[in-house]
Amino acid sequence: MSSQLGGLMSELTKYQHNYGAFGLNILSDMLLPELPVHASTDLNPAAVRIMASSHEGWPSLVANEHSTPLLQMAAGDWRLELEGIGWFRAHAGETLSYERWDDSVSDRDLRTFLVTSGLAALLIQRGALVLQGTTLVRDGQAVMLLGTPASGKSTLACCLQQDGWQLLSSELSVVSEQGLVWPGPQQLKLWHDSAAALGLDWAQLPLVRRGLKRYALLPPDANVISQPVPLALIYSISGAKRETEAGECEIETRRIERQAVALLMLRNNAYQPRVYRAMNQEANLFLQASALTRRVQSHRLTLPDGVKRMQEALEKVDLLAPGSLEAKPPAELEASAEAKEEAP
Repeated sequence: MSSQLGGLMSELTKYQHNYGAFGLNILSDMLLPELPVHASTDLNPAAVRIMASSHEGWPSLVANEHSTPLLQMAAGDWRLELEGIGWFRAHAGETLSYERWDDSVSDRDLRTFLVTSGLAALLIQRGALVLQGTTLVRDGQAVMLLGTPASGKSTLACCLQQDGWQLLSSELSVVSEQGLVWPGPQQLKLWHDSAAALGLDWAQLPLVRRGLKRYALLPPDANVISQPVPLALIYSISGAKRETEAGECEIETRRIERQAVALLMLRNNAYQPRVYRAMNQEANLFLQASALTRRVQSHRLTLPDGVKRMQEALEKVDLLAPGSLEAKPPAELEASAEAKEEAP
């Protein structure tokens, strides 16, 4: 009994930080302000561990065909090497290890990859559906924003926050089999121009990484919610912008009617399909994404260009009521949009 107690005390000393994200209890030896704090201070033996570890002590790995020179993978083992940053390893869905490149690497540089790429790989190992999306909540309903980098997800999310929405998870969103989105990383990353246009005091915001003019909006500056919320709608952000004859920019949506197209959209926005294949989870991705397309409506979302125009357009619309925003494009435009979605 005393040895067990001693072991628990040793664990508590090593893992000083306790978080609750993606439906997991996460114990970490590094402060991770991007993640919600766990409601309980008790040590959970089944918790995921994030810890410093020498990469030279990691066992040898026979990488599979889905690996790259910097990303080595096998079923249940994911390893990333980033010159000037460090080494990262997600193993068996249970541990996430890291080693900094040298003493010049800050915790913030490491956290950029720990709470996104590293945790995403670990979640895929556990069979989770991980989408590259930002999820916000209003009136007890969650809306997920999917899109490529620089598509405007973070800027739109920040505009919605200023309109009373709460941030549930940014960059990565995990959906349960019951259609709930779990709390995840709760920071919005904004480039300097967007932060300034949004009226934020960017000089007081922490940098996402050294050398980048990109800033992190974290609680309490970000309005967040830390309980799972039912997913009501999925929006895939389009890069195209529409302008009325009067010169006004509008926000418009178009429902994705065909389930096959919606399924391809989700697959294309999964966290790096290569990782799913390497972890032998591609069939699981297909089954979970198929179930989600049957449960939740998906829409394409067209945004106006520029922060001010986006803010003005949002004052006139309700993203929880996409029918009121439906665009009425010619049939050939609809066919062209679906063909683009179906393209590999």
